[in-house]
Amino acid sequence: MLRLRYGSRRDDPMPFILTLTPRYLADAIGKTPPIMLQDIQEHVQRNAEHLKSVAHNAKMRGLNAQVLE
Repeated sequence: MLRLRYGSRRDDPMPFILTLTPRYLADAIGKTPPIMLQDIQEHVQRNAEHLKSVAHNAKMRGLNAQVLE
C-alpha cells in the first residue's frame, strides 16, 4: 500500500491520509501485480493533482483518511 500525506504544512499534526491499495494501483496503471516502484512513482507524479483533489474533497466531507481500492 502507498500512503500519501496531505497537510496544511510539513509538520501538520492532523494530516489527511490517502491510501492507495495494490489493487487500485494495478488497475490505475493497467498492469498486473507485482508492480515496480518506478511505475507507482510515475503514476503518482502524473496524477498528483487528481489525487490531491480526491484528498481535498474527502477532507471537505469531514474525513481524515480515505482508501482507494
